[in-house]
Amino acid sequence: MLLHLHPHCFSYAILDKDLNKIIDFEAKTLGQNTGKFLHNDSIAIWFSDHQDVFSLPFKTCKVAIYTPEFTILPDKTDKAQDIFQLLGFSHNEHITYLKNKVGDAFYVYYSLPDKTINFIENHLPNVEFYCADFGLLHFYNAKLSFRNYLSANLYGEELTICYKNNGSNFYYNKFPVKAKEDLLYYLRLAYEQLGLDLNEFPTYLYGFVEEKSPMYSTTYGYIRNFEIDRTLKNTLPYLYGIEDIPLHYYINLLGLGL
Repeated sequence: MLLHLHPHCFSYAILDKDLNKIIDFEAKTLGQNTGKFLHNDSIAIWFSDHQDVFSLPFKTCKVAIYTPEFTILPDKTDKAQDIFQLLGFSHNEHITYLKNKVGDAFYVYYSLPDKTINFIENHLPNVEFYCADFGLLHFYNAKLSFRNYLSANLYGEELTICYKNNGSNFYYNKFPVKAKEDLLYYLRLAYEQLGLDLNEFPTYLYGFVEEKSPMYSTTYGYIRNFEIDRTLKNTLPYLYGIEDIPLHYYINLLGLGL
């Protein structure tokens, strides 16, 4: 089972690993405030609504959870609490620090309330925790015509940008997006920081956005090689038992299973 919990959307997919087939899928748009930890009550209600699914005896469960408190380090550490305090995050004894290694030297550390972790551990067998962007960070589309590219994921009012270079992540950052011009502004900022050519270097977009949206059309008018990744049906190694999933909406969920 793959499970992605984010203030904008709760989603899950049940994956048959022997067949690499998605046999069940569900998503619910929430629109909660992304500035705080996920409310344990909202997770509990969603689990209750899907009790018949989440109580199944899964061999493994991958759960990606959103948190506004995270940091990126070039190496692993056993002093995550000290680092988070140096970064200005509040001291809390009821916080667990977890890490994901992405690539050879790219560690994402994030903090979660113990009650959230305990709740999920008590309701799902064999659960493994991941940061909310692990699917996007882990996914690399080797079939695109360009080997190196920017991945931009728009989820609610939050934009995640990462730089994919020869299959590895060299840049990862988050930005608030509220106006239609914000996507263009932060993409151009990332291009400038990375020293990339705005007219040549490609950007592929994921998340809750379509070509008809003002945010997309505003950005498309200024960045030449900018498009929604429509190749996912041919790149993600899954067979789909259900139809009409807008795959680019759920790259963080589906990438979690790779």
